[in-house]
Amino acid sequence: MNFNRRHFIKAASSLTLASTVPSLAWAAGSCDKDLVVGTWGGDYQRLLQQNLDPLVKPEGINVVYDVGAALQRQTKLRAERGARRSTMDIVLLRDNDMYQMAHENTLAPLDEAALPNLQHVIPSLKTDYAIPHIFSALVLVYNTEFLKTAPESFASLLDASLKGKVGVVDDQYDYLTLAGALASGKPGDDLQAGQDFLLALRENAPKVYPSVDALASALKSGEIWVTMTWKARALQWSKAALPVAYVFPKEGALPATFCAGLSGGSKNAACAARYLNSMLEPKAQLAFAEAMGYAPTVLNAQLPPSLQDSVGFDSAQLDLLVPVNFELLMQNKSRLLDFWNRQFRAGL
Repeated sequence: MNFNRRHFIKAASSLTLASTVPSLAWAAGSCDKDLVVGTWGGDYQRLLQQNLDPLVKPEGINVVYDVGAALQRQTKLRAERGARRSTMDIVLLRDNDMYQMAHENTLAPLDEAALPNLQHVIPSLKTDYAIPHIFSALVLVYNTEFLKTAPESFASLLDASLKGKVGVVDDQYDYLTLAGALASGKPGDDLQAGQDFLLALRENAPKVYPSVDALASALKSGEIWVTMTWKARALQWSKAALPVAYVFPKEGALPATFCAGLSGGSKNAACAARYLNSMLEPKAQLAFAEAMGYAPTVLNAQLPPSLQDSVGFDSAQLDLLVPVNFELLMQNKSRLLDFWNRQFRAGL
């Protein structure tokens, strides 16, 4: 079955992307080949092996992991676009990178009929080109020993009492721009409002760090008292005995999702469907939540109360998740980075 070129449908409940990659009926055909999954190494690969392999092995699927950096997987997808067969069947990427790959027509559209667990996915995390595996959201994280009153909003970071005590990370410049727009009471795609917010924040002498690890060290030492980062990081730092707490911003939060998609050149769609569907199984989702601090992307994965408090998002917070306009970020990447380097961080 062939699919014609699709147009974007921009809605809060789903993100779709045009694709010229032909789609096979995923459930058709045999499933007796090695399934190659391109992923990160470390804990991510270990958790996939421990929790996904046992779900698909009884069906005769032998999973082979192609481990490397995200950029390596993107390079492979680009190099193999249009090839008779790709070296990866399934590819795992962050949501922004996955969008880019779909935009470049390197992925096959999802066959929802072969992925019954898609019906349980949080609506704002759905796309037509990849499944959302785990997610977190951009929240306020603060050191409870130095900051006794919890901030309510990103706008709280403009308070004079926090001058010199706010930290940000270089590579989050795009998300911080969108968060600034929300903090200003504007839509998340109002880039001008976001940049105006960053200029106001600049007046409060924030400190800019090259990595999240450097940010954690500054938060621990008291060099900074508060930051904007992923909720999952707050849990990881808390487990490492950092005195931190988080606040879901009242204006809403931007999600960050780790996704999995089918390579456009894969000839193993039937096996891939079983693996992708298993990634959305509640049991597998809970394992990642417990080990990595990222929330399930399916509504039928019930977390234990203690884990729900630290990792999960309640219904009100899920309603306040603001889908990221990846098309807008892709079109304005150079402009946003130039503003960040020249007008925001220069001299800080």
